[in-house]
Amino acid sequence: MALTFMSLQELIREDFLTCKICYDLYTVPKILPCLHSYCQHCLEPLVRDGALQCPECRLQTDVPGGASNLKTNFFINSLLELFQIKHNRDLACTVCSDAQKILTATARCLDCKDFLCQSCTQGHCCSRLTLHHKVVKLEEFLAGEYDAEMRLLQELCCQDHQQEALRFFCDTCSAPICRDCRMLDHFQHKVVSMANAVQRERPSVEQLIDSLAGTITCISEQEKAVEETIDKLKTSGENIKERITKYVDDIISYLLAQKEAVLGELSAFLTQQMEGCRLVKEELQSQKDKAISTREFSQRVLYVGKDYEILHLEGMIRNRIQELQTYIPRKLESQIPELAIAWDQPEMLSEAALFSLVFPREQPEGDMETVFEPDSEASASPSEESEDDPDLPLDSEDQEDSCPSSEESAPDTPDKNPSCCSRRSKRPKRVCTFEVDQCWSQAKPNITGIAVLPHAGGILLLDQENDEIKQYSASGHFQQSIPLPDSDGVFCGISLCGDVLACSSDSFLFFLTLEGKFLRKLLLRGSESSYAITSYEDSYIAVSEGTLCSISLYSPSGHCVGRVAPTDYHGGKFLFIAVNDWEEFIVSDFIKKQIVIIEKSGLILNVLKTSHSLLTKPFSVCVDVSSNIFVVDQLKVIKFSPDGETGEVVLSNQSRLKRPRVLAVDDGGRLVLVQEDGYVHIYCF
Repeated sequence: MALTFMSLQELIREDFLTCKICYDLYTVPKILPCLHSYCQHCLEPLVRDGALQCPECRLQTDVPGGASNLKTNFFINSLLELFQIKHNRDLACTVCSDAQKILTATARCLDCKDFLCQSCTQGHCCSRLTLHHKVVKLEEFLAGEYDAEMRLLQELCCQDHQQEALRFFCDTCSAPICRDCRMLDHFQHKVVSMANAVQRERPSVEQLIDSLAGTITCISEQEKAVEETIDKLKTSGENIKERITKYVDDIISYLLAQKEAVLGELSAFLTQQMEGCRLVKEELQSQKDKAISTREFSQRVLYVGKDYEILHLEGMIRNRIQELQTYIPRKLESQIPELAIAWDQPEMLSEAALFSLVFPREQPEGDMETVFEPDSEASASPSEESEDDPDLPLDSEDQEDSCPSSEESAPDTPDKNPSCCSRRSKRPKRVCTFEVDQCWSQAKPNITGIAVLPHAGGILLLDQENDEIKQYSASGHFQQSIPLPDSDGVFCGISLCGDVLACSSDSFLFFLTLEGKFLRKLLLRGSESSYAITSYEDSYIAVSEGTLCSISLYSPSGHCVGRVAPTDYHGGKFLFIAVNDWEEFIVSDFIKKQIVIIEKSGLILNVLKTSHSLLTKPFSVCVDVSSNIFVVDQLKVIKFSPDGETGEVVLSNQSRLKRPRVLAVDDGGRLVLVQEDGYVHIYCF
């Protein structure tokens, strides 16, 4: 009872009984299917073409007869009655008022619903008819102490029979009725008392209300997840902004430092050269003045002097002229400087943006295929290409044949850009494209490893999602599926060493036959979640060991035959790996974002850094029969010379939905490229 009293106290408030449209007490409150209530006259202007949209939740409701045909909210009406009675402070005795006497009320009869003055209160309590009525003090009534009892005594009268209360419920018509309605229009219908009908329906309604708790909990969890996502978005956004700002600031600082260093060197060089030129010029001017003076003096003697004077001075003039003519000017050792800019390649400025946002698990839109095309930002369009010469250069501009020597570079400038003077090779030609077959797979293939069979024997693709190796012919025809052995982890790397197939899964290296028969497995060094592998001829499998920044070598029989540990190389994470015919290892460093070329002895031959090359985020790597290096770098494929000194973008694609994933080169020199969307493209150069 106390809870009901408290609930009524909360409900009988002006803000709860105020229309959200006119901000006044409800007048003929109408309730919508969304349980929002408004005044009838407020809803009428909102009806459009027999429909009404809730001003709060925007739920559309059909109202063919207008707002007046909506259900009246009798719950609000009854609360309004209590509210208006309690907030009328000038209450007069209703009994005396009938006798044309106006006296202030001091009490209220809950049964008669009359306000009584003091005299009428005494008489009301003494009358035989009203002896058992409950008469309460007006102050207590207005304070809300009897709101619950008032609610119990409140009755809604029938619209057809104004004096009769609605005390029955017709199950046939699903409508509340009065006593007269029951005896007349609903005599043959199934009728129960209002109390029994409520008692019957209350459990199901309570159950529905209780079920909302789960719905609210679920929505709250989703709301919490959305808030967490918002926090992550804000954090990620601020982190990206900070990283971009720092990166740009570092680049600006670096460029300004380079500017000051080169300008200082240029100023010192020019000062030295100008001083040398000044001394030579002064010496030449002195000799010129001497020659002019000698010529003028000799002419005067010759034209004005006497014969004996001319003969007397002839020897001296001859000696002086001969002395002046034998003068050899000092050689001017001057050098005219030229400027070489390491980042002055047009394609570096016209490729994809320096910064790009990566969205994990982003799915391609539509079914249109997007393939990687040869980089042609400076080459002719396809319509302009000659059909007789499909291998046009990538760039129509003349390229330098070699990089400037280290002696020609400024001593204080950074290492030369390996790509600044890259030699353009022939344009790659796409000869085959196919989609990784998923007809026999349970899930969409996810290719994480690639290997090529010798002598154009075909292509092996490691499908991580379906735990199998898919074999295709060199022309892209599906041949067979090779099942992978059971493993607690996921397979990520694949390589062919002779007639042994090596696959890496978590911290294990599996050895299989080409038919998929299990041979053996080894526990690898470190605790990486994945290991990239490659093979050197039929001799050994090389395993990239991640944060250990080392490479272990295993024979096909499973024995460790060597280890390559670069000297003083720390803080990186070796990812993809390749090996050329000279047993030089090419490794992509995921953390330092660079390519490292290492001898088998551990000597680092070259490091291709993002600040001095075309690289931005190197990923998969491979080498061809000429030891040229191919690198997957975000939306492009870069080809470097064997020593890494020159490089060029050979394939690019502006579609971020079709990123390159892994690549390999067969013994015929054909480049096999796998995209994230499952398409495989084969190019020849």
